[in-house]
Order: sequence, then structure tokens, then C-alpha cells
Amino acid sequence: MRRFYQESWQGIPFTKFSHLSFFHLAGSKFYSTFYEEMFARYSSWEALPLEWRENKRSNAEWLLERIRAQRAEAGERAEPFRILSIGSGVGYMEKLLLDAMPDVELYVNEPSTVGLKWLRSYLPADRVFIGFPPLCLPSDVYYDLIYLSAVDYSISTRALTHLLDALRAQLEPGGQLICLSSSFLQEDSMIGSFVNAIKILIRAVLHYLGVRPQQFWGWRRTRREYQQLFKQVGFFSVSDGFVEKSPETYWIAGR
Repeated sequence: MRRFYQESWQGIPFTKFSHLSFFHLAGSKFYSTFYEEMFARYSSWEALPLEWRENKRSNAEWLLERIRAQRAEAGERAEPFRILSIGSGVGYMEKLLLDAMPDVELYVNEPSTVGLKWLRSYLPADRVFIGFPPLCLPSDVYYDLIYLSAVDYSISTRALTHLLDALRAQLEPGGQLICLSSSFLQEDSMIGSFVNAIKILIRAVLHYLGVRPQQFWGWRRTRREYQQLFKQVGFFSVSDGFVEKSPETYWIAGR
């Protein structure tokens, strides 16, 4: 596992709206302020950077294939297929899922209401959970599929272990939990760790000199670390790989 840093997102430099911290992880206030800045700049999902949208669309299409396969496996049933998105951000993937499968029962979670500005009109209020899971989630609602898309980077290993364990308990029999990661770490050798430590030191110097302010953004994890996390919380059937149309996206699924 390695720490990594960010200077901008969606074409918006962080220095435009926040004081950056090299040692403290960006929190809910940071993200809320960022989304306010983003909504002031962009008027809709389609106005967001094309590369980002194409990546999210590829991930949504991959996820739709998994959902269709799972529904076919389950066969005909009276209950709707229930999905929970953890950390849905601006909700672009969720909008694509609803467009393709309007009959699914989609629930979303976000730390604050700000990022859901565009998505709120597509969902009933009782399917939106604001806060940090699992505390903000109703304990009596169970899901066929729970997914985290590009949010694991911002969660410490201890907190992520607790979250995955709690989410596993809210799966329906035969349900699955999927993590789509945009922060995959190819390998973590001793040499690589040493080189990374030197880079972090250089970044720290540039940050404190005011040359290139950096925000501590989260952690990158290896395949082995993801697999250990899933098995540690009780997933005995674990599969993983990379999204074909978006090879920078690593996925891991557990049942």
C-alpha cells in the first residue's frame, strides 16, 4: 500500500477553493467545497471532461453485464433487483445504470448532499443515504449487489475492512459486493517502496516551498492486498481482473 497525492480533479486546481494538506486526508468538507466549485463550472454530466465520462461509461457497461448475468442466474422472481452504490459522487454511473435498467431498485450513498445535485431528481428520497456507511444505512434493507466505484482509495485499510464486513452482512443470499478501483498498485517491492519514499520526500519539499501544493489523496493497493481484504471479511468466492474497455480500472468481487 502506498500513499498518493493530487493537485486537481475534473480540471479544477485544488488551490482555487481549499488550503491543501500534505499529511491529512481530504474530508467531507473538502469534497463538498469541491462539488460546489464543480457545479459552478459545469452545468451537466455531459459537460464534464470526455475522458472521465468515457471511463465511467465503460465501468457502467461492465457492471451492467455483471448485473444481467446475476439476474439471469437468479431466474424469475417477484422482488425487484436491489442495488446499493457506496460513494456515488456526482452519480454519472448511477444515471447510466438507471437509463439501461429502469426496473432496478437503486440506492445511493454519499457523505454529503452536495454531490448529488444532478442525481436527486432521478431517485426517491428514501433511496438516498447521506453520511458515512455503515452507520447511515438502514440495517433492515438487503441488496442483491453493492458496489464501490473509485472510493476505496480514500479509506484507510482498517476502516475499509470494517466497511466491507458490514456491507457483506447486508447482501441478500447469492448477492455480491464489487469494488471498482482507479488506484490500483501494480506491485510493491522494496525497491519500488524506496523510490516512492524519495518521491514523497521531494513532493513534501515542493509542497512546503509553495512550488507545487499537494493534497494527500489516499492509498494505492496491490491485487494481493485487495484479495486479502475480501477474504479477511469472509468472502470465500472472490474473483478479480481489469475492465476490458477501461484497463486502468481494477475490479474485485466477492460472494
